[in-house]
Order: sequence, then structure tokens, then C-alpha cells
Amino acid sequence: MDASTNSKLITSFLPKGTGLDLVKALKDETGISTGNVSNSRGTGSSAGNDFGEWVEVDVFDVIVESDRAEEIFNFIYNKAGIDDGNNGFIIQSNLAKATKFTLPDLPKES
Repeated sequence: MDASTNSKLITSFLPKGTGLDLVKALKDETGISTGNVSNSRGTGSSAGNDFGEWVEVDVFDVIVESDRAEEIFNFIYNKAGIDDGNNGFIIQSNLAKATKFTLPDLPKES
């Protein structure tokens, strides 16, 4: 992926503490290492959550080449358990350009 490649941004809002495991699974199982996890909080209405109550989440962003976007979107959707309901939310958007950023290979933990 370089500055001239059409890319997709996939953003998922996940239960707090689950984002880093998803980064590892994405790298191990798909070879994608362009993910970023941050923590956020917000509010809204959903099953079991009254509007006005703060909820902390992991926000997982990954940029992928457009030809792999559907594959990676489905991987995250299933691996994160979003398909089980009340385990997050996922969106995908277009990016006109992106610069490649990858995480280095780190030694395995023993």
C-alpha cells in the first residue's frame, strides 16, 4: 500500500480490553499488521445501556488495500464476536490515499 493506492479504513468499537488480542489475531491469521488500538468512551442507547451512561471501548482501526477490505471486514466482524450482538460495532470507509505503516515483528513471548 502506498500513497497512490485506493484503500479502506475499517473501524471497530469493541468491548474494553479486547482490541490488542484482535491485533495479534489479525497479524497471525491474515498477515495484516497495520492495526491501531486506542481507548475511548462514549454514550448512547442500546440493549442494557441507559442513554447517558458512559461506556469505555477499544477502538480498533485498520487500513487495508481495497481488494482485501471485504475479507478483513468479515474477519474482524466474526473474530471480535460482533455477530453475536452487543459485542461492538464496525464500519468501513473509503480512503483516497494512505501511506504504508506496519508494526515490526517482535520476539515471541515465552
